[in-house]
Amino acid sequence: MSHAVGRASLGVALAVLGLVACGNPPTGIAYVHERYRSAADTARASEAFHAKEHHGDDVVFRTQEKSREGYYFYVQLDRVPPPDGRLILEVVREENRPPVRFDFSLKLLPRGWFGELVIGLTGQDAGPSTWRPVAWRLSVTDAQGKALATRQSFLWGTRRDLGER
Repeated sequence: MSHAVGRASLGVALAVLGLVACGNPPTGIAYVHERYRSAADTARASEAFHAKEHHGDDVVFRTQEKSREGYYFYVQLDRVPPPDGRLILEVVREENRPPVRFDFSLKLLPRGWFGELVIGLTGQDAGPSTWRPVAWRLSVTDAQGKALATRQSFLWGTRRDLGER
């Protein structure tokens, strides 16, 4: 391949990436990943040298602060929420039960490109290691409770929510 063709291909690729980035405005929540973690999974090597737990660039919330083992949600925001914003996690633990709501302050935000908001359902909120939520919804709200961004699991919505009759 000639040098000119290579440069032209690179230019086209960059232009396409630019158009894709412009066509998808930020929604507020870039991603939510979830998984169960043991107490050993949540420990960091740096804790061997420090007297207290260290989270790096992450901001960690736990429903039972003293417990580490549990079901965790890893959240990356793509917009800066208001300083008085709230992070609301609603979880359906069992079928035919109402969701349980957890509310966290967004006064502290992750640092750097790779910092995440980490929400752990820990202690009695975690259940056994094989437990998974039936459905969940995560929302970023302002101080008055108005939703600024929402991400939910597939099973959260009802047929009416999905526009089916």
